[in-house]
Amino acid sequence: MPLSAFIRRALATAALTCAAPALAITVTLNELPVPEGYGTAGVSNVADDGSVVGMVWPDALVVRWPAVGDPEILGGGMTYTLENIMPLVSKDGTAIATTGYFPIDNGKRAAPESWMGGTDWLELPNLTLGDASPYGMSYDGHTLVGGAFPADGDTTGIQQYPWIWTASGGQVALGMIDGTDWGEAWAVSNDGRVAAGFFNDAPGDFTRWGARWVDGAAEWILDADGQHVGQAIGCNHDCSVIVGAGRDADSPLAWRWTEADGVQYLDAVGDADPGATYYAFESSDDGRTIVGSYYTIDPLLGAVNRGFIWTPADHTQDMSGWDGPWSGDSQLWWLPETAGARLTLTIDAPEARDYEIIGYFTQAPDYGDV
Repeated sequence: MPLSAFIRRALATAALTCAAPALAITVTLNELPVPEGYGTAGVSNVADDGSVVGMVWPDALVVRWPAVGDPEILGGGMTYTLENIMPLVSKDGTAIATTGYFPIDNGKRAAPESWMGGTDWLELPNLTLGDASPYGMSYDGHTLVGGAFPADGDTTGIQQYPWIWTASGGQVALGMIDGTDWGEAWAVSNDGRVAAGFFNDAPGDFTRWGARWVDGAAEWILDADGQHVGQAIGCNHDCSVIVGAGRDADSPLAWRWTEADGVQYLDAVGDADPGATYYAFESSDDGRTIVGSYYTIDPLLGAVNRGFIWTPADHTQDMSGWDGPWSGDSQLWWLPETAGARLTLTIDAPEARDYEIIGYFTQAPDYGDV
């Protein structure tokens, strides 16, 4: 939803003698054990049952950490393609897919493969394009999307085709947008009608512009000002909510697109480097919780990625660029979505007694009435 289209209310709170962060989200990180006999492991995706999938090194095999129990080596994989994205897993944890290398006459080719149980994997049937990788899976695990090089004999000049695969239809190239030669699909709805991903800006330009496909036809995802957003990365079960990354230095913020309201840019993390680029990877099915990371330069560690979690009810806006006495140079940014919505703030007090609470409301030309 474009920010200017929202009735926006910004609330900054300060309490005399009892100040505490309001509506904080607590995230607990638990280290996953590296399977015995392997040097290291990385994770890519998590299912609703709490099971996690990833890869072990140096063999590049798929590993699954069940919600309870020891990690399991599932085999497959044997590829180092975007190990932070693949393997993919369905929401119920039963379907897993990744890229495999398969022998051909003059070497090997990359193709999507599906886990069949144990350590057995199956190359997807009915592939029609060249070397291909899957970048997205529907919630139910029945539909895959990705990017592929052209098939032998293709003379269109296309360098990378976005594609969709279903058991009934096989692999089908999705539509291209005029003037582009590289596209990839990274998310897809359960029914396969809607997909999301990106096209490169133009041949030779690697700026990724967000796009979606409806029944195979491609269209740009544009903000309220008609500007391109960055790459689309994830969507909910029907792709009525799509999330994605900052486009470039001129538009570095992650974003959320909804069918009803269009593009809304997610606010920056208060203490992040001003030059950070943000990536929203996935949202809850209702679009009200989004997780991602931002890329920034740490003075001690150099280039690093840091995670974030966003919800419309409690995210804060960095106010360091404006004059004003905001506590911690930030304010609580409340985005009510229905008439009569109410916001409850919880403030921890050191003891039970009467306190004076002072609330400050920010005014701006595009904010709603308070």
